[in-house]
Amino acid sequence: MKLSNLAIGEKAIIQGIERGCPAEVHQRFLDLGFVHGAEIYIHNISPLKDPVAYSIYNTIISLRREDAERVLVTLAN
Repeated sequence: MKLSNLAIGEKAIIQGIERGCPAEVHQRFLDLGFVHGAEIYIHNISPLKDPVAYSIYNTIISLRREDAERVLVTLAN
């Protein structure tokens, strides 16, 4: 499942970054803490639904939908 498909109220665990992701974008994700096993959830959605603010490691990070589609997640229990 892609991070962009996450619904409000759902928590997810990051599984990795999509293959074919440009190296600079991949490195930016890693620098922001988007690593395997990290828990993430939607903190807020902008009025036009793009970007979306996600909470990861007690930090709020805003991502455009096109970037969120590169992050692979599974739903947390």
